Amino acid sequence: MALTASAHRGFWQALVCAFVLMPVVFAAMPVASEDDAPPLPEDKIVVDIDAADEEVFRIGIPDLIGEPAIHAIGGADVLRNDFRLMPGFRVIGPGAIRHDFVSRGIGIDLGSWSVLGANGVIKGTISSSRSNISVELRFYQSTGAGTAALRKTYRGSPDEIRKWMHDFANEVIAIVTGVRGPFGTEIAFARKLGPGRKSVYAAGMDGYGVRRVSSGGGVSMLPSFGAGAIWYTRLSTKGMFITNTRAGGRRVIGGRGINMAPAICGDRVYFTSSRQGNSEIYSANLDGSAVRRLTRSRGIDVSPTCGPGSKLAFVSNRHGSPQVFTMNRDGSDVKRVTFRGGHNQTPVWCMDPKQPLIAFSGRDANFDIFTVNVETQEYRRLTQGQGDNKDPAFSPDCRLIAFTSNRRGGSGVYLSGQDGLDQNQVITGGAETVRWHR
Repeated sequence: MALTASAHRGFWQALVCAFVLMPVVFAAMPVASEDDAPPLPEDKIVVDIDAADEEVFRIGIPDLIGEPAIHAIGGADVLRNDFRLMPGFRVIGPGAIRHDFVSRGIGIDLGSWSVLGANGVIKGTISSSRSNISVELRFYQSTGAGTAALRKTYRGSPDEIRKWMHDFANEVIAIVTGVRGPFGTEIAFARKLGPGRKSVYAAGMDGYGVRRVSSGGGVSMLPSFGAGAIWYTRLSTKGMFITNTRAGGRRVIGGRGINMAPAICGDRVYFTSSRQGNSEIYSANLDGSAVRRLTRSRGIDVSPTCGPGSKLAFVSNRHGSPQVFTMNRDGSDVKRVTFRGGHNQTPVWCMDPKQPLIAFSGRDANFDIFTVNVETQEYRRLTQGQGDNKDPAFSPDCRLIAFTSNRRGGSGVYLSGQDGLDQNQVITGGAETVRWHR
């Protein structure tokens, strides 16, 4: 039988309330005496302005040499911004360059750059031919006797220049550090548009090209990358279900109660569902078939996230307060990870097996970003005293952590190094549950 208009509204309101109250359940739940965990670390993030720059790589990036009209494309600006965002690098830009860098063409005068303290220099030329452009880039190191350590030539449409700049920056970072950079990858996040309205957006990890990717009205939230699509949770008058950009907002995984927070690990979707009454972690095939229940506790289990190998992390209050746990992807070998703080949530795992780190949001006076070493139980605070900071996401190389913040300097998405330094805003405006394509 068709629902009346008033019934539709009542159904919608009930669903919205169910979801909105979900995070509050953890906050309001009494903490069991067995879970009197010590507080999260309060160590302040200290920047020693007198410290030597021994571990900082200073890189000179002048404007590309070429036709003024082509200069408007801004290839060098993309390079400079990439290295501005990367921990361990400092950019020497046009404002600090006093010598004539144009007369030598794409070559380099090491003496002039060494005066500026440069450890490396990127120089390039740009030219046009009809509707295409050609960009030649070279990277020099101060120890290289004027010989380029990297040479690349790119030809194609002007629309490709950002991709070329990101590629070259990644290769330079690989030469300097041994690991390619994360530039050119994407992040996704949710944004509130009004009462009862949220949408999922995607952008380059540097904040370029923000675009809406979710379909339909109502509430779309909790994005995740996987299987060539962006997955997300959709809340509508048809219920709460999981969909993705390939499905155009149509139901992929549904069922009774809540079905939300997809995480794609290999060929399975891991998600939170209350289809059997309690909030538990489940998995399913990518088409929504073969649903399996993985957790069985009296507590609330939410927020599954993929780990290295066959691991998962998730949040549970089974010991009294919301804490981060790990388990195998078949539900076995459940272990508690966080033993400090009374409210820890939204974990994300570094996918580098050499760095057994989980980042999470922990609440003391406000929500802040922390990391914990799964093997050593070493904690590190990344944010402090700047509003609420939530929903961390590791870059593919784990050198950067994206998170959302409502700090006074401006709400949006920020990037930080693992030590909490080099924090930069890349997306302005309200944002929630950021995820990084890995």
